[in-house]
Amino acid sequence: NGWIYISYASEEGEEKGGHTAIMRAKLKGNSLVENKLLYKAGPNTTKGQHFGSRLEFDQNGYLYFTIGERGDRDVNPQDIKRDGGKIYRINADGSIPSDNPFVGIEGAKTAIYTYGNRNPQGLIYHPIRKEMWAHEHGPRGGDELNIIKKGANYGWPVITYGINYSGTPITDKTSMPDMEQPIHFWVPSIAPSGMAYVTSDKYPSWKGNLLVGSLSFQYLERLELDGTKVIYREKLLADIGRVRCVRQAPDGFIYAAVEGKGIVKLVPKK
Repeated sequence: NGWIYISYASEEGEEKGGHTAIMRAKLKGNSLVENKLLYKAGPNTTKGQHFGSRLEFDQNGYLYFTIGERGDRDVNPQDIKRDGGKIYRINADGSIPSDNPFVGIEGAKTAIYTYGNRNPQGLIYHPIRKEMWAHEHGPRGGDELNIIKKGANYGWPVITYGINYSGTPITDKTSMPDMEQPIHFWVPSIAPSGMAYVTSDKYPSWKGNLLVGSLSFQYLERLELDGTKVIYREKLLADIGRVRCVRQAPDGFIYAAVEGKGIVKLVPKK
């Protein structure tokens, strides 16, 4: 339909610093036109981490996007009246779906779909299971792969499989009632970034697999699934650099975006 959806760090607002924003526009020549701000998180902060910023549509045309907790782990993730540490769902024009889980709750950010997230940097619509899947950065250890459920609490920082970067505990709990468990977690952390579900006939042995980029170890990871269980992991493109994004394109080929190198195309061996 011609719309381009963009996430970015915006300084708009009265406070110093910035926060994640979502906009849409159309491309006319080399210019963006019909620009519309769909969502701007607040309040701004001068902290420079955990913007989230992944976007994905589901089969019904709802737009999901992620915003990390922006370094305020003890304030934002568990509070539905605050932005940050959440996955959001809006209509394509920026309006709020009437059946979002926190509509009608006084003071709640009604675009919120899940909470208790740390910094989700991978988001896909699973075409077979008809579900949204996300992965998020843990602290030191404890990166997570989650199935996204309406109104669910993913536990950060009350529960985690990670520890502080200093080596001290964050919590002694990895599970609590009414908090979701990941379907997979990484220890040590790979710093996952970007995700794709393979359906292309160009990669027959990979069909039904997930591909996830690694920032810290600088490779592309292939995860073989049995239902929702990860049963095998393989390292691809070893030492290629920090893989930010991976997508299966309409031409059936898989492309990965690598910091400082650009976009690489994965061509199957004949």
